[in-house]
Amino acid sequence: MKRILFFCLLFLTVHAASAQKFILLQKGDNQKTRLKFEVGEEFVYKTAQYDFFITEVIRDITIDAIILTDNVIQPSQIVAVDIRKKDPRNYTLDNLSYLGMGGGAMLLLASSINSLYQEGDFSLSGGTLGLSAGLIGTGLLIRQLKYKTFKHKGRNKIQLVILYEE
Repeated sequence: MKRILFFCLLFLTVHAASAQKFILLQKGDNQKTRLKFEVGEEFVYKTAQYDFFITEVIRDITIDAIILTDNVIQPSQIVAVDIRKKDPRNYTLDNLSYLGMGGGAMLLLASSINSLYQEGDFSLSGGTLGLSAGLIGTGLLIRQLKYKTFKHKGRNKIQLVILYEE
C-alpha cells in the first residue's frame, strides 16, 4: 500500500513540474489567425540561408531557440513556415471547393440521366453543360486559394511560449 501511495505522489509531482511548450504563429493582434505547433509535431520552415523548405520534427523549445531533429534555429532566422496541413481555414476551403465540384458533377449526372429517361438518348443542353462546368471550375479555383505559407515579416510574428504548471 505504501508503494502505491508513493508512486501516486511521485506521478503527481512529476506531472506538476512539467511545462507546456509551443511555437505560436500570429498575424498582428488577430487571434483567429493564431497557429500553434507543439513539441513532437512536424515543422516545415524556410530560412534565408536556403531557398527551399526543410521538414523536421520539433524535439524541444527553449526560451530563445527551437530544437529540431537535425537543427537548432532561432525564430529570427525563419523566413516562412508551411501551414498547408496546419491551418484550419484550409479545411473550410477544401469543403467549399468539394461542394462546388460535387454540385457540378451531380447536375451533369442528373441532366444526363433525365435525357436518357425522357428522350431515350444521351444529350445535354448548353445551359446545363455550362452551369455544371462553371460549378466544377469554381470548385477547382477555390481549391487554389488555400493558405500555403506564413511569412515572417511585417506584423506576422513567431513566438516561443513556455508555460510552467504549478
